[in-house]
Amino acid sequence: MTRPSHAPSAPRTDSATRLLDFSRDWAGLCRGGRILVSIDRIIKGDSLTDILAHESVHDVLLRTTPLGWTQLVLSPSAMEPYQPGALRDRCARLLAATIQASRFTHEAVATFLPGLAVEPAAMAGYRARHPQPYLDAADALEWLRTRDLPPASREKLALTLGKLALAVPVLERWQPQRLHRPRRAERWLRVPRNRPDRRFPALCRALKQLPDEDLRHAADASPEETAGLLSHVRLDAEPLEYGSLPADIATPAWVEGLVENVIGPLLCETTLPQHDRDTLAGLWAMPVLNMPGLHPALLSVVLTPTTATHGRMDLNPPTDELHGYPLVDVLHNALPVPVPGMEPVGAEPVWLHTGDTALWFTSPWQEQRACHLSPFWFQEWLGELDQGTTLCVRDGGGDLAGVLTGDHRLAARRRVVLLQHRTPHRALLVELPVLGLDAERGPVTMMLAHSDLDGVAYLLLRPESSSPVLIVPTARVTAERAARALLKRRDEVRFRLVTAPEDFYTSHAMVRDVMRVLHNFEAKPWPDTLRPDPPAAPREPTRRRAEADLDPVVARMEKAAHAFTRNPTGERLAALSAAAEDVLGAPSFPHISLGWQIRLRQQVAEALYSGVQELHDNTVLRRVVEIQTELVSLLPQDCPERLGQLRTLGILSLCLRRVTGEASLEEKALEARLVASATEASTRKPFGLADLRHLRRRPPG
Repeated sequence: MTRPSHAPSAPRTDSATRLLDFSRDWAGLCRGGRILVSIDRIIKGDSLTDILAHESVHDVLLRTTPLGWTQLVLSPSAMEPYQPGALRDRCARLLAATIQASRFTHEAVATFLPGLAVEPAAMAGYRARHPQPYLDAADALEWLRTRDLPPASREKLALTLGKLALAVPVLERWQPQRLHRPRRAERWLRVPRNRPDRRFPALCRALKQLPDEDLRHAADASPEETAGLLSHVRLDAEPLEYGSLPADIATPAWVEGLVENVIGPLLCETTLPQHDRDTLAGLWAMPVLNMPGLHPALLSVVLTPTTATHGRMDLNPPTDELHGYPLVDVLHNALPVPVPGMEPVGAEPVWLHTGDTALWFTSPWQEQRACHLSPFWFQEWLGELDQGTTLCVRDGGGDLAGVLTGDHRLAARRRVVLLQHRTPHRALLVELPVLGLDAERGPVTMMLAHSDLDGVAYLLLRPESSSPVLIVPTARVTAERAARALLKRRDEVRFRLVTAPEDFYTSHAMVRDVMRVLHNFEAKPWPDTLRPDPPAAPREPTRRRAEADLDPVVARMEKAAHAFTRNPTGERLAALSAAAEDVLGAPSFPHISLGWQIRLRQQVAEALYSGVQELHDNTVLRRVVEIQTELVSLLPQDCPERLGQLRTLGILSLCLRRVTGEASLEEKALEARLVASATEASTRKPFGLADLRHLRRRPPG
């Protein structure tokens, strides 16, 4: 019965995706404003200080140039978690075209500038940490090292050259030349004077010809004045044009105008599906909230492990197999749109639908595995989970710390929350001062935990109730700056900073939870103290066997249902009823997963009701009411499906009273109103008879 709801996507090989992956660290471009730094790089010896210096240059170039702002406004809808479709493909292609035209300008400046502070003896090591294409691009600026200039002047000139190269008049040309169409944008960016990577070396050569005195003057001048000094530069005999940005850049009014200029034509593009355009309009309903690059780069740094999922992957496996692991990472999707879940190596992520949950099981003493669970499977697993297991909730499913997870059982559970999908600025300085970490918005206690890795720190936060503990993996400078900013806040939620671990940790379980998460995050060996406690009674998984035993019984019901559909006779209805009772009465039925017990009752009720519709058999209708009553009794009170199933039960019960002559006029009127409301709500069952054949399928191991 374990079956995938959808197959993993094919591996990504298109050139646009390769270019977007190339720019994934450009100060959060394509990553919701986050500067994602792989903890694996730091573990292998890369300097976090060098990485942050490099990314800070990208941040400046993105937020101070017309092309940079164009890239920022395209990026939210160009990659996951934005829903796949024609519009995402369009935005990805447009963004890829701008990256293709400017990537070596970016990398030249971002590689050269931090290297100015490197001592000659350490320069070989610095260069060894950078890809050769980055070093080749930075060679265009190497002449600055030999000039008689103060270090600050060298920095300013290198940054100015990058800004001038990226100051193409793309915003002024976007609508008149219809650059929202990829072929037009690609053609426009191929023109040398519109292409930053062609402009940059030409500007470098021209500035190199100036004497040192003019260079010192240019370093103190504005980019516009420096452009005047270089007005003689030509590409294909054409002078360079420069786009402009207003002095009041990044104000709400300017951001709205930018979005209207770049995104507006896409909303009117009739070649794109209307649904895609409506989704994009919803994304940009509040531009200031969704625009990357509106807060400092240092408050955007998030450390992250390798995201690819290794080991076994399942969709709705028997939940009794999913115990005994000391650490489980949880991503619960409380959003109304799909989000990326498991990410197989070399392939697109498997999308996690609304209400579903992705789990990653970690143990140094067991094989790793991952799965997606539908709501009933997740509720069953969570209800059987022992308290010795550490739950590490990721923040990407719509909620920061689990206060509003969409599942009260998860919210009530002791857990750790690992910040991965928000910037520290948004999580700590925008959301936390308003939402807090508990329903009462009580005071929040903070502690800085410094890693053995150079420059790495974790900002830990907890409410007075002890759970959840929010872990922010970031750079030490980011954690310290965020903690200072929170202490100064005077919002409804108050913050206090402690330094002694005994003032932060309230229980041994909390210490163990945090240590498990941090050891796993940094790939450290686990001490035996982090082992899970042995269960009081050994677990013996039985559900997979029970589901396998039930498969042929379900297959017989499916066959009988199809036979009745082809020729709806009384004899075939009797055969269908008998096959349905065999399913519900099978010895293995009580031992299968709760989710399958619910789904199979839905299927049986639907199959039998087709006989009521065709042959008006009141005996079968009475049995359908009984099955629907059992189904509703299994649904939790907060289950989103419960209301619709209750309405179905009401309609069926009133229909039975009407056809047996027991209904009053009021009951007949109520039945009519319920049928009308069901029609208006366009309710539908989650699975149809066509899905029964999938119950016998299992995904490859």
